[in-house]
Amino acid sequence: MVAVNADPHRHVFTETIPVSPSPNQNAFGSIVGASARMRKVYASIRKAARVDMPVLIVGETGTGKDLVAREIHQRSHRKEGPFVVANMGALPAELIASELFGHVKGAFTGALQTKIGRFQEAQGGTLFLDEITTMDERVQVALLRVLERGRFRRVGGKRDTTSDARVLAASNVDPRHAVHVGLFREDLLHRLEVLRISLPPLRSRKSDIRLLCHYFLGNVTKGFDIDVKGISRNALHALRSYPWPGNVRELKNVIAQAAVTAQSGQIEAEHLPPRVSTPTADQVQGRGQSERAVLDDSHMLVPSVPARGRVFPGGPAGVQGGVFIPVGTPLADAEKRYVLRVLEACANNKTRAAELLGISRRTLYNKLSQWGVQF
Repeated sequence: MVAVNADPHRHVFTETIPVSPSPNQNAFGSIVGASARMRKVYASIRKAARVDMPVLIVGETGTGKDLVAREIHQRSHRKEGPFVVANMGALPAELIASELFGHVKGAFTGALQTKIGRFQEAQGGTLFLDEITTMDERVQVALLRVLERGRFRRVGGKRDTTSDARVLAASNVDPRHAVHVGLFREDLLHRLEVLRISLPPLRSRKSDIRLLCHYFLGNVTKGFDIDVKGISRNALHALRSYPWPGNVRELKNVIAQAAVTAQSGQIEAEHLPPRVSTPTADQVQGRGQSERAVLDDSHMLVPSVPARGRVFPGGPAGVQGGVFIPVGTPLADAEKRYVLRVLEACANNKTRAAELLGISRRTLYNKLSQWGVQF
């Protein structure tokens, strides 16, 4: 075992393999990583910061698209201005236009006073639009006009306001695919994709896992009364073997959970969640659960019975099929498994499946695209 001093928090890794310098020396602002793929991302951020143009940031959920947007802002000439975030996926469709452009008093029911929107809040700074492929088509048209003309109008207003906000956009699905299936306007994509930065998933830069663990462990022990000073070689091996479907965000949560479980000493493999400490054969090979496994009843701990023999509990009459989600299944896996089973039970009728799930067709298509499911 070797012990190497970490960052200013004085935490160490104890491993039987050499430990690289502290994460601070392998970071780019708030982004941690020293792999070749991340160095390319850093170079792209530097280029994007020098020019006042729209940037499209694409990457899986949890890869740090918001951190990239903030780094671009902080390195640009707009760094003294505001950095405003608008998550399109978290806003009700009927309120997105008001949130982006603002509204005047009486513009609609409930508009009791005039309100400024995110574009006006971001004047002189940067507006970060996350999950852009979830935007309603009418809002897409309005956003396209702002990018083309540099002006916007509040909902219910009669006068235009000049926009002086740089727009950065992000998506956890490939917008080009969203264009292909009719969910996103191609002309808007062209406006947003003047520059494009693609973030690699964590499974494709596993050399960064030790640095990230080191960084997250330091943050956890600094913020809480926890005396965990390192991570065992076996635990690190398990962390490197897991495919990380939730990417860096999932790793951060796992390290926090393991540190709380361990409390002192070092994180051992037994302190990690079962899905990480005892990965499946597919996970060891970096593939995660295959689509076959998701749809195969034998992987759901229930008898293999034809779908037409089961009915969704509480579902509309005539919708056949069923699914059992074992306790301990990660939420993201459970959601994917359930959505795919609903789609199968609806004979791949996406409109019907979306109705049964209580989501829009656009949201369903975005989920399928994110999971790499062909449709």
